[in-house]
Amino acid sequence: MRIHSLSIENFRGIERLSLEGLPDTGVIVIHGDNEQGKSTILDALHAVLYEKHGGRSGKVRAWQPVGRDVSPTVSVTATIGPVTFSITKNWLKAPKVELHITAPQRDPFTGGPAEEKLAEIISRYLDRDLAQTLFMRQGDLDAGIAAVGISSVTRALDGVSEDGDSGTEDTALSAAVEKEYARYFTTKGAARELREAQRAYEDAVEEHAAATHAQAELTGHVDRHDKITVRQEAAMADLPSAEADEKDHADKARLAAQAQEKASALRRDLHLASEALQRAEAAVTRRGELNAAVAAAESALAAHTAGLAEAQERQELEKQQLEQLGAQLERAQQAQEDALERLRAARRAQRLVTDASRRSTLSTQLSAVRELSAKITQARAATAGRVVDDADVRAVEDATSELVLAQRLRAQAAARLEITGPAGTSLTVDGETVALDASIELSDGTELVIGDITARYRAGHAEVSGVDPVVAADKTLRDLLDRLDLPDLDAVRAARDTHRRATEDLAGLLRERTTLLAGEDEDALEAELARLVTDLAEVQVPELDVAAAALAVEEAEDAREQAAADVGRVDRELTPWRERRAENTLTALSVRIEEAEERLHQAQEAVESAAADSDDASLVQAVQSATAARDEVAELCRLADEEVVAADPELAADLYRGAQARLESVRDIIVRSGEDLAELKGYIRQAQGAAERLDKAVSALEAAEHRLDSVTRRAEAVKLLRETLHRHRAEARARYAQPFAEQLTRLARPVFGPDVEFGLSDQLQVTQRSIGADTVPLADLSGGAKEQLAILTRFAIAQLTALDTGDGQVPVPVIVDDALGSTDPSRLQLMATLFSRMGDAGQVIVLTCVPQRYERVSGRTEYAIEELKMGE
Repeated sequence: MRIHSLSIENFRGIERLSLEGLPDTGVIVIHGDNEQGKSTILDALHAVLYEKHGGRSGKVRAWQPVGRDVSPTVSVTATIGPVTFSITKNWLKAPKVELHITAPQRDPFTGGPAEEKLAEIISRYLDRDLAQTLFMRQGDLDAGIAAVGISSVTRALDGVSEDGDSGTEDTALSAAVEKEYARYFTTKGAARELREAQRAYEDAVEEHAAATHAQAELTGHVDRHDKITVRQEAAMADLPSAEADEKDHADKARLAAQAQEKASALRRDLHLASEALQRAEAAVTRRGELNAAVAAAESALAAHTAGLAEAQERQELEKQQLEQLGAQLERAQQAQEDALERLRAARRAQRLVTDASRRSTLSTQLSAVRELSAKITQARAATAGRVVDDADVRAVEDATSELVLAQRLRAQAAARLEITGPAGTSLTVDGETVALDASIELSDGTELVIGDITARYRAGHAEVSGVDPVVAADKTLRDLLDRLDLPDLDAVRAARDTHRRATEDLAGLLRERTTLLAGEDEDALEAELARLVTDLAEVQVPELDVAAAALAVEEAEDAREQAAADVGRVDRELTPWRERRAENTLTALSVRIEEAEERLHQAQEAVESAAADSDDASLVQAVQSATAARDEVAELCRLADEEVVAADPELAADLYRGAQARLESVRDIIVRSGEDLAELKGYIRQAQGAAERLDKAVSALEAAEHRLDSVTRRAEAVKLLRETLHRHRAEARARYAQPFAEQLTRLARPVFGPDVEFGLSDQLQVTQRSIGADTVPLADLSGGAKEQLAILTRFAIAQLTALDTGDGQVPVPVIVDDALGSTDPSRLQLMATLFSRMGDAGQVIVLTCVPQRYERVSGRTEYAIEELKMGE
């Protein structure tokens, strides 16, 4: 498809636009400010190709300009396949359509036939999906185009397949297979027919299993009835023996329990006797601990009292050092304060001296600046008014040369009148007195006056035709001099030289003023000088120079630093004594002596209190009595334990429980057997007819199995066919994915580098971009990279579909609406080379508000939208 011309009237915001004589190849840049209708051009092109002229949808009504009762009209002249035509459509108020085919043969159409013929041409020669893909609208950064869904791309990829096999799918066969597949399967599993056959088979299997189970239950009930009858008779025969065995083991378990109870009572008595012995022994141990505590308290008190005198001497020494060093610190701190006050006074004097020096410097500097400013004002006045530059001089020189040349040429070609006469005789030529013996140049209208005779020369028609070059050149020169308000060329040159000298003088003065200011602002310097004058007006400035003031500050700082060092030294010397270690040690020792005295007093009172209750001999006698009582109970406990071992109460109890369990089991078997026999009789009566039910279930299962097998074989066959088609389609797509990837990579290398690669899905959608070892998913790319890749993908599709297919088709134009806004300058240059290459083979139409993005595109054709919108 190629677009030759496009005309738009009353379409949204465009009142009239005409785009004529578009080149068949190359990049066409249509530029203009925002809201000027660039995107509307793309909408109008789509409307004239695809929208019926009688449409009245909301989308169509939106095309009518606001506030005007007019019909949106679009006309386009284009070539689609071998057909060249012009189509004009009106919508809404006066809907109509006119189609004029001019090649391969002329044929006009109007109304419905025109719409049908246009649709036939488009459907036959233009892939609508391809056109929508290559018409890239504003903001469309979708680089992941499913190229497989575009039939033109599929055909193009088939054409470059290495093995020649076609990847084009048989849609009719695929649709039939999918329809048959949907008869048996859905996305969630089996479809209705297959599901019903499966359910019928499952129901038959379930009924067959139930009937089989019922028949098996009947047989089992009869067998179980016989077994339970035998078990009941055996239990009734074993009942007397079980009852006698239970009574014998009950007696033995009772005697063993009595022996164990006696042994337990004796063990409790032994525990009480042992506790009494432990209490007596603990009393003896406690008496010894109390005596030892008195001795330890006396020893500790003596040890603490021995160091008291030395601690008191150290505390007194510490007190003296604190007093002496504290006085030294106070003297050093006072010296430091004096030094600080001296430093503050020196700094105040230095600041006043510095400000006075700065005031003098600024006063001198600003006085010189003011003189230069006055000179600059005079120089600017000299350069004001009309500026005469070299271009003006050259223009006047050229006009003067043209006038001289025209005069000479006319003098050579003009007719001349030679007049002679007596000496002193004169005549008048065009109002000027001329002496005789002169040669007079004649031109149309030349007037000669000789005495009372007037002669006027009239040239023939051949001589007076056209404009006189001398007059024209003289008028040009006069116009230039009048515009400059100067009389002649010398005056123009003098004015130029005067302005040039004044300009140079002004530049020199400005440079001198800039140097004098040294990068500072004059107003800021004036303000600083005013502040210094005010600050120093009522202040007595010391009679020092700046260096002497700085030296005084330096000496004061040295004195302050020395005083601070003295304070730090004395403070550091005082630091250990501030901890008052000797005082703290004396206090701690006094506390320990008081605690030792208290502990000795308490220990002595405890010993006296214990001795009052019982003496040491009584405690020893109590231990001996408790030992004898415990030994006696221990012997009785040993004899009882021997009786328990002989009786073995645990074994006797276990044997008794076993006899009880046997008796209960025999009695339970008798009772449960009677209940089971009664229940089985009921089941046997209910199970009548189980054999007949089983025969019917077998027949129904065979029928359901046959139906399921038939439906399953058909379902599996269509499933296999569908899987085979899908496998072959995937293999075909894999074969022709390589040409698309190669085309895209070839276009992308100038932009992203030589090692760029792309990941593609089975639909030929770009999923990721790799540069070297770095791989980035499409969604994570920057806005600029997505924008570039969107254009590159469309260029790749356009180049693939532009391959010569032999059917007379021409490539679909690539239309880009306001792209590359996020692309940096270096990549703009690279993208420009790709646009140039694409323009070599087909049309690339760019709609943009920034034409400078495409200034590096070679061979481009530019249109300003304001110039295209005629009548606005």
